[in-house]
Amino acid sequence: MLILIAGITGGLGQRLATVALSRGLSVRGLGRSPDKLPADLAARLESFIESETYYDIPALDKAVASVDAVIDAYSPHPVLDLDAQLLLLRAAERAQIKVFIASTWSRDWTNLKYGEFEHYNNHIHFEHQAGTTSSIRPVYILSGLFANLLYTQYGPGAFNGSSGKPELSYYGDGDTDKWPWSVQDDVAEWTIDILLHGDGVQAGKGGFFRISSGVTTIRELASAYEQAFSVPVKVTRKGTLEDLKTELAKLRKDKGRAGYFEYMGEAAAVVASRGGWEHADATVLEQFRKPTSLSQYLSGEKHEGRKGGK
Repeated sequence: MLILIAGITGGLGQRLATVALSRGLSVRGLGRSPDKLPADLAARLESFIESETYYDIPALDKAVASVDAVIDAYSPHPVLDLDAQLLLLRAAERAQIKVFIASTWSRDWTNLKYGEFEHYNNHIHFEHQAGTTSSIRPVYILSGLFANLLYTQYGPGAFNGSSGKPELSYYGDGDTDKWPWSVQDDVAEWTIDILLHGDGVQAGKGGFFRISSGVTTIRELASAYEQAFSVPVKVTRKGTLEDLKTELAKLRKDKGRAGYFEYMGEAAAVVASRGGWEHADATVLEQFRKPTSLSQYLSGEKHEGRKGGK
């Protein structure tokens, strides 16, 4: 089987390529900068198609020619999530490809109303457009938050360690809200498992697959960090859930739609308060790879000289 990985030079793209090759698949890469690939990985590819921009149509058509499946591993940027992914999908249509894994490794946006969490509007847009206009039924893999974001301003509790005194914060009863998360190594393995063995995937039926390395709360994040780094983490209640909703409304008004990154944490917390990120129908793939625990992830970060998301 020959697969195309678009965005192969990124962190997840390289992991996907490495796993695919280990399973005996042939891999073609698509990207702007082939020199970003490690030499040993580049040498094992069937080919690398260099594109000038995401809208380089000749490069897209060359990349999809004669492949059996496409995996879109573009970076999670609004323009790439929608504009670039639709162009890649159209190229796959022209090549009569049946299997297309969309770039939607994320929290579960199927539980959202449009505009409830602005960062995922493009995923909702893409799924609607593909569902109503495309001959391809994409595969959507919902993995929860990537582990490298857990201890950042974009993670649960908006982790702040800049002062040397780590702190997590929440509103209402948010310290017990559930947040699925995944390590990228797990995601890469399970994505290839879904490509090869997912129900209906090879038949071109597409569908949604929900995976995660684990599920955590803000209190559990604090405890795991303290155990890994022997540093106390302050967990602060900033107000009620209504206070959070009021703050979010103010930020949306002041920052506007283009400034949604500045209130993404508040928006995510409101969704979490109603259980919106929880996986109701998780896909279990432990027969292929056991999930990485939070303590294992943090142990690796400590070994590499990092602290969580840093």
